[in-house]
Amino acid sequence: MKMVRLFILLIIIIHCDQILSQDNLEINADQFTYDKDNTRIFATGNVEIIDNKFKLYADKVFLNNSSKVLSAQENIKIFNSDGTILTANKIVADQSLDNAIINDNYIYYPSEDLKFGKNYLRLAAKKVERRNTDWEKMDYGIFTACEICFNEETKKNDPPLIQFKAKEIIHDKKKNMVKYYNVFLDVKGNSILYLPYFSHASPIVRRKAGFLAPKVFQTHFFGFGSDVPYYYPFSDYSDITIMPKFSSKKNPSLFLEHRKNFKNGNIRTELSGTVENQTVHQLKTNKKRGHIKTSGFFNLGDDTFLDFNIHKTTDRNYLNTYKYGYKDVLESNFKIHKHIRNNFYSLESYSFQDLRKNVNQREVPKIFPRILIDLNSEKKFNQFNFSTNLELSNILKPEGSELKKIFVNQDISFPFLLKDGTILKLNGHFSVGGYHVEKYDNPVSGNFEYSKYKINYFPQASIEISKPYAKKNKKSFSMVTPKILFVSGNKNAFYRNIPDFTELNFDFDISDLFNRNRFSGNDRFDSNTRIDYGISFFKNSLLNKKDTLIEVGQSYNFERQRYLNKNSGINENFSDIVARLDFNPHSLINLNTFFSLNKKEYSLRTAITNLNFGSSSSYLSIGNIYSSPVVNDDGETTIEKKNQFSVLFNQRIIENWNFTASSTFDKKNKLKFHNLGAKIKYEDECLGLSFSWQRTYTHNPEDPTSNSFMFLFSFKEIMENDL
Repeated sequence: MKMVRLFILLIIIIHCDQILSQDNLEINADQFTYDKDNTRIFATGNVEIIDNKFKLYADKVFLNNSSKVLSAQENIKIFNSDGTILTANKIVADQSLDNAIINDNYIYYPSEDLKFGKNYLRLAAKKVERRNTDWEKMDYGIFTACEICFNEETKKNDPPLIQFKAKEIIHDKKKNMVKYYNVFLDVKGNSILYLPYFSHASPIVRRKAGFLAPKVFQTHFFGFGSDVPYYYPFSDYSDITIMPKFSSKKNPSLFLEHRKNFKNGNIRTELSGTVENQTVHQLKTNKKRGHIKTSGFFNLGDDTFLDFNIHKTTDRNYLNTYKYGYKDVLESNFKIHKHIRNNFYSLESYSFQDLRKNVNQREVPKIFPRILIDLNSEKKFNQFNFSTNLELSNILKPEGSELKKIFVNQDISFPFLLKDGTILKLNGHFSVGGYHVEKYDNPVSGNFEYSKYKINYFPQASIEISKPYAKKNKKSFSMVTPKILFVSGNKNAFYRNIPDFTELNFDFDISDLFNRNRFSGNDRFDSNTRIDYGISFFKNSLLNKKDTLIEVGQSYNFERQRYLNKNSGINENFSDIVARLDFNPHSLINLNTFFSLNKKEYSLRTAITNLNFGSSSSYLSIGNIYSSPVVNDDGETTIEKKNQFSVLFNQRIIENWNFTASSTFDKKNKLKFHNLGAKIKYEDECLGLSFSWQRTYTHNPEDPTSNSFMFLFSFKEIMENDL
């Protein structure tokens, strides 16, 4: 039988080669019948037609090479090159399938969302008319993104959870639109909504203009409101989202987000604005309010990069009130930086807008320009390594001290790698700075310096030694590494004759250990001679791929610190004990913590801890930030004690249903809540719903402590939302 089929196939190919090669069709079947002119071919039994754009399978296929017509019947399946699959009972088409009449048609579009496994979008119709592959008309059509489930009791497919059913559907592939006429929205087979017309983006297109799913909310400030986003793509590389905010209490506001990709970079821009009465201590009528946030990054070639950020708002409360991404400090900057082998060059400028209530914006510094140059030799053992760092900065303030400076630091290091794995580093350091100080109340001299030039320089030396001990077996790999660092001090290192613009409270932690300068910036170094010592333990389980890390250390200062807050952790000769712990005692438990202990009482001074239990279906996350009060030389508390907890609980109730609860609060003498929230969410391959409640305790006078509610929904591939 196989030989007969092969012989018939060879005859057909020999006679029809000239005709069929024009359309690049390859035909296979159990049986062929053809006329004497070879213009008509009838193939039956496991018919397979292969084209560079599709593969067609059917029980019966008729080909008319004169009219270029292809007719197929029974058990038709067509696999297209774009990943779509078509099934039908009957099809009459040209041999390219660009134009066709299809009966009892089902089209399967592969979904790009693999969160719920591989799934297909389904578009079915009683009859389909196709024109030039760009236009399709479907009679009595149905669209759904839901999985179809077979019911064992009824021996039939259950109706999908969500589907759109229409008398007529037009699939316009040129405009990338699917249009429905006389459409019903069905839920579990029951029609709940009728629309004379409805449209959405074609399943074959990734981006298409149209309305996205709205957000419905209720807050104290806005009352009942809604965000209604509209998406518009300008091209494959540029698009915009326009989102007006409507509410029952306030005037509308408008939010724009534009995204643009280039061959060598990208730009992201946010703009918003409104005209609204503002009441903060007094009424300001028709106040124009808004914000701008834009960022860009460009690769200029030859390891040269440009990036910038602009972030500004009209007033302190706007971003918090309108929920447009509030931050305490908004940073705008411009940077051009370049890498040449081990060397780094950068030109930068910075501007800040501080939105905190107790900060005078006129005292917030601006930096222009800031030039950084880092020159480094190759880092190699048993030879000299060199590093030169230069900073040139101009720090400006409308009110308060200003500073122009040039600072150079030269490091020379000779690292030894001994045969037993011991690493010994001998380091020499020399730093020099030139400064022009303006409007500075000098705490050293007690004089007000309107304009003065100064020079400061100091040498230092350091020695670092570490020795790793490693062990490996079939179950794990572990390593213990003790480490010691000696740093020679210098009185000029902590230079108080220039302004300190960091304004940061220093708290000693594990990240400060084994650093020559434990302070931020390079104008004020730690001036004391000291020894840092510590040990680290690392273990990697080869069975469950989980890591365990323990680090602990301390410093001994030959002199006491004179200019830091009393409980900085390094005021006494012996510093606080600092440590880090990251381990997984069980596959469902993870603990990560950084902490410091008072060396006298071994009481907790500071700690940042995260504890996680559970799996993706059920988990509890607990975070804690603890710090003791900051006390100055007079015994006054400048920063209060902090003991803040963040708790998040997530539970999958049943399939596709999730419940989430969260809270942030301070635990001191009594509980002080920052926020409370809960959300219930349903999400499957075609539909998503969520309802959330949030109670926020705020100091914003426009939007005080209150409850807010939000409802979100998402029709997958039609009108999606981030639930």
